[in-house]
Amino acid sequence: MSSDLDSRQRAARPVAVIGAGQSGLAAARALRELNVSAVLLEAGDRPAGSWPYYYDSLRAFSPAGFSSMLGMPFPGDPGRYPTRDEVADYLERYGAALGLEIQTNTRVVSVRQEDR
Repeated sequence: MSSDLDSRQRAARPVAVIGAGQSGLAAARALRELNVSAVLLEAGDRPAGSWPYYYDSLRAFSPAGFSSMLGMPFPGDPGRYPTRDEVADYLERYGAALGLEIQTNTRVVSVRQEDR
């Protein structure tokens, strides 16, 4: 019986996902599918990970048709290679479409476990 209570207590606390780039957004979506609430903590000013900070001429290393996140196709010709800004904008739209809680301008400097 105590394990059921522990599970409910854990479910009441959101999981902290550090970073709102591709991996963080994918992790938060997977947690949502498991009915686990999550809050994304992003150091930058938008949910796009490091993409906005890369050099201007950067393009994705795979075509748009292979650059989609689950449930949201990458827009445009699937054979083209998206630019840095297109990827950053897409990730921002993806986070908004999922309705995730994203705290931007939030740099994580340490992580510690609390005793329960």
